[in-house]
Amino acid sequence: MGSLGNDDIKDDAADNTSLLPAFSIKRIAIIGAGPSGLAAAKHLLAEGFLSSEIDIYEQQAEVGGVWNYSAVTFQEQLRVPQIDAHAPLDTPIYPETSVEQEKDEYEDYVFDSDEEACTAPGSGACSLPPLPRKEKQPPLFPSPMYDYLHTNIPHTLMRYSDLRFTTDGKGKGAHEDCEIFPSRQVVQEYLLQYARDVRHLVRFSTQVTNISLQSPPSDASKGEKCRIHEKWTVYSTNLLTGVPRVENYNAVVVASGHYSAPYIPSVPEIATFAKEHPGIISHSKTYRTPSKFAGKRVVIVGSSASGLDIASQISAVCASPLIMSARSPIPDDQAAHIGVGDKVRVVGQIKRFLVDERGIEVFSTPGPSSAETESEKNTEKILDVDAILFCTGYLFTFPFISTSSLPASTPPLVTDGRRVHGVARHFIHTYHPTLVFPALPIKIIPFPLAEAQAAVFSRLWSNRLPLPSHEELQSWEREDEEGQGFEGERVIGEGKSFHVFPKGGDARYINALHDWALQADGKKTGEGKEPPFWGDEELWQRSIYAQAKMRFEKTGRKAKTLQELGFEHE
Repeated sequence: MGSLGNDDIKDDAADNTSLLPAFSIKRIAIIGAGPSGLAAAKHLLAEGFLSSEIDIYEQQAEVGGVWNYSAVTFQEQLRVPQIDAHAPLDTPIYPETSVEQEKDEYEDYVFDSDEEACTAPGSGACSLPPLPRKEKQPPLFPSPMYDYLHTNIPHTLMRYSDLRFTTDGKGKGAHEDCEIFPSRQVVQEYLLQYARDVRHLVRFSTQVTNISLQSPPSDASKGEKCRIHEKWTVYSTNLLTGVPRVENYNAVVVASGHYSAPYIPSVPEIATFAKEHPGIISHSKTYRTPSKFAGKRVVIVGSSASGLDIASQISAVCASPLIMSARSPIPDDQAAHIGVGDKVRVVGQIKRFLVDERGIEVFSTPGPSSAETESEKNTEKILDVDAILFCTGYLFTFPFISTSSLPASTPPLVTDGRRVHGVARHFIHTYHPTLVFPALPIKIIPFPLAEAQAAVFSRLWSNRLPLPSHEELQSWEREDEEGQGFEGERVIGEGKSFHVFPKGGDARYINALHDWALQADGKKTGEGKEPPFWGDEELWQRSIYAQAKMRFEKTGRKAKTLQELGFEHE
């Protein structure tokens, strides 16, 4: 099998890593039991690490990560604007359920004496604790998942390499039958099936509160050796009992995702508007159903996949037309699907908020956003707005890794939240290679990409792949910044584009990691799981899936195959 743009990995590995000391990893912490955390656990086990050496911390009561739906949304007041990447830990929401009191086991018991009755449990004189009256319910952490969501990726491309969505005769699957673009419920059921053989590793309803690197030895001459023999302290809290816990690990997989801190940009007068008109501004993280927008004058900010999908739902019930504020023109097929010109009207970016008029001033048409062109654009006012829903994405944030978690010589992980600093090839920490961050990239197919990353770092940590030097990792990060990484060339611009892959970039990236992983030494026990590789079929699906999704929507979300939608791979 070939690769896409990855011919120099083998030579780089041989030139830079053959004499480096080996890892000595005995315990590994995985933060998050979502898609990337589950993939990490499977690859680590296949690499020979024992179940007793791996702990998965999950603050929810179930696996699934972002796919673990909750009808409840977060109850804290949304900060407007929200541009702070140094967000606090997620606040657990405990369900308000009435729990029936347990029956008093002494209710029908006849005591032999008054003394015996006075010393029964619960009497106040007994040394034993009273019987519990109710059991604490697992808390919820609302994800951005909404009710009527279908993936925008066909399950034949989205799936893990060792588990199909459907039992189609080509391998085991999680479902007898499902739509080619499955619903959120089907994806969550798929993840439950995928997690079955690593579920015993998960500590559910356990929130990680801090991760800190233990003080390294003072001998600077041991630089390379120190960085692979580091130890991490993980602080956590059991959310059912409130009991804290402190444990040490040799390596940490930060698989907590990047859908926690909503991004709401700072626009002139937005803060005053939010204060004077509370509840009008919201974020797609809190969106669940279109019914709350029925009959209202609605503005949606952002025209990404989620913005377009939510707009198509809300426009069916809100006052017509729904206003969509977009940075760039919407492609014709997508515009036709959401009803632009009929139920939806597209305008440019918001110039400022109008507090007294309960409205916004916008540029009349989407287009370039430089100061020179903005001053020349026409603007218009949209007044008496009832709801403004920002579909503007999220900031990278790691509330359990503070500035004191890492040495002062290590650059901060996040600054403005647009990217994660100090990572090579988008997942290996350049200063601390016992710390990895899977699935950071955006505009990618996440499940196979997380698998490909896990195949590499599990082989690095088991010493079947040589570790690139600190200088080599830093060089790789510079290549990534310059748009010369595994994903191929991209448009260089603001820092936020760092983890945004170009069209087809995930295919090049996945195949490059595949080739890297397969250079591992196979003489030791535990050959590891083979990472995914995208051949002609997968590359074809990647090239047509956006068109297929549009046709899927137009035909009622019922098609079971790409062929039913008129797409046939020759």
